[in-house]
Amino acid sequence: MNWNFHNITVLGLSLVLIVITLKELFKPKNEKVIQYFYWSVLLSGLSVVQLILVDTLLTTLFPVLLLLFIPIQLLTPVIFARFNCWYLNSQSLFLKNKNLFLTPFFVFLVFLMFLNINLALQNTAVAQWPLIIIGMHSYEVVSVLLTLAFGVWNYRVIKTYENTFGEFPYQIVKKKTKWIKYIIISTIVMALIWAGVVFYTRLNPSAININLYYGLWYLVLLYCGYCFYLGRKHLKGHLHKQRVERKRFYHIADNFQLSALNQIFTTVELDAIQRSRHHATGILSYFATSLFDKQSVKDVLWDIVKNCIAKLGLEDCVIYMLDCDKGMLLQKAAFGNKEVGERELLSPIQIPLGKGIVGYVAKTGRWELVNDTRQDKRYILDDKLRRSELAVPIVHQSKVIGVLDSEHTQKDFFQEHHIFLFQLIAKLTATKLQQLSKKNTLAITNDNVYFKELCRLMKEEKVYGDPELGLVKMADKLSISPNYLSQMVNKLSNSNFSDFINAYRIEDSKSKLTDPSFEQYTIPAIGLEAGFNSRSAFYNAFKKHTGMTPSQYREAYATIS
Repeated sequence: MNWNFHNITVLGLSLVLIVITLKELFKPKNEKVIQYFYWSVLLSGLSVVQLILVDTLLTTLFPVLLLLFIPIQLLTPVIFARFNCWYLNSQSLFLKNKNLFLTPFFVFLVFLMFLNINLALQNTAVAQWPLIIIGMHSYEVVSVLLTLAFGVWNYRVIKTYENTFGEFPYQIVKKKTKWIKYIIISTIVMALIWAGVVFYTRLNPSAININLYYGLWYLVLLYCGYCFYLGRKHLKGHLHKQRVERKRFYHIADNFQLSALNQIFTTVELDAIQRSRHHATGILSYFATSLFDKQSVKDVLWDIVKNCIAKLGLEDCVIYMLDCDKGMLLQKAAFGNKEVGERELLSPIQIPLGKGIVGYVAKTGRWELVNDTRQDKRYILDDKLRRSELAVPIVHQSKVIGVLDSEHTQKDFFQEHHIFLFQLIAKLTATKLQQLSKKNTLAITNDNVYFKELCRLMKEEKVYGDPELGLVKMADKLSISPNYLSQMVNKLSNSNFSDFINAYRIEDSKSKLTDPSFEQYTIPAIGLEAGFNSRSAFYNAFKKHTGMTPSQYREAYATIS
């Protein structure tokens, strides 16, 4: 056997890595996505052990050990790619390419099994011909190239995830992917160093130095340890916390706004909305309810840009719709200098697909944030120069149908929460346009969550006691549009908003008029306590709802008593 300090040290470190990884891998209740990560680390450690068995000549002394050899180095990057896709909820990307990814592994598995079986049986002559045809060197070259290719592919998966909605709000997405990017960049660097060693030894066969490979194996173990550290640090408790939050989300009964949005957004998106610290739920509820009665594309687009200005504090907002036949983006709605009243645009421009920032977004389907338009050659001047721009695609069935765009005179104006909200508003716009195209409309039904919340506020919090409570103020409390609130109350209570509120005030007044503890209160005072803002308003409403005056009601109750 050929033992020395280096291979003993490398073997010892590999075994330590394998043991601690196995400990993490088989922890109870570990989710599959976590297991994929630890399997990739474990396989990396085992690949080094394989090399040590060859270097120490153990495989020569005990040929049967060769039967344990499988092309682990070709399987490890596939397992990590699977982890990456599952962690980012992009499983379809991996499943779409799974067979292609596994092909090199199975090809070399057949090759190595045939070779190792014959070597283990000491059929040297039979084992010679696959070595001549394929060669062991090709296995190492393919391993290097595959590791490098998967590193690049995984990085692109992450960038795609960051530039789309993802599972969480934008600010959380960056935190979620940061540590994986560190691992992937480390993988690419390691693969490049490995490639350098391989090509150096191939170009200079006489200069092959086993110490060069010892250095490479140390580097691989250092890399594995780094991956293990980052993975354990970020995965420990992360998915448990996510499960707890999801469970809380599924059973949340008091968040009526989220429940109302579940016809528009997916569960994953609703989870992200709930996590947001930028009042996204209320903003989206307002947008969704404001769109409720819109029956034309023009009405929808103008309502969206109007609310973007009103609710997000923007200077300018434009929606472009894509004309596929012409390959042009057409300005269809705008608020700002472009709007000239009566929902008409001043000199609407057309942008070719792929041109300008808006055209680029429409072509790629990825949002763009430009902090300084003077530094971006793609910027197309419209009505006036503005320093920053945010453009987000409006996507329906994986196809871009338009772009939601906003510019601002201030440099670096748009922040992460603008990106997050624009993505959600674009999704909301696409959903509403889809409903119009299919002539589907959402009806106000008896289980309407906004109406239930309205009734709860009346019964439990007695908000009707506010004499200034009106349609607009109540709509603000519910984060819905006043028009939607009016339609909802009319439909579900068969009365207008004023009568609906006054009905609660009358019931409150009736209880106080017959309550001995309020005997010293004058009748007008009781009306004011219930939320009426004047004696006449109280008397008129009471007579309308009960058919008698407050005085008559109090006397009638006293007579009965």
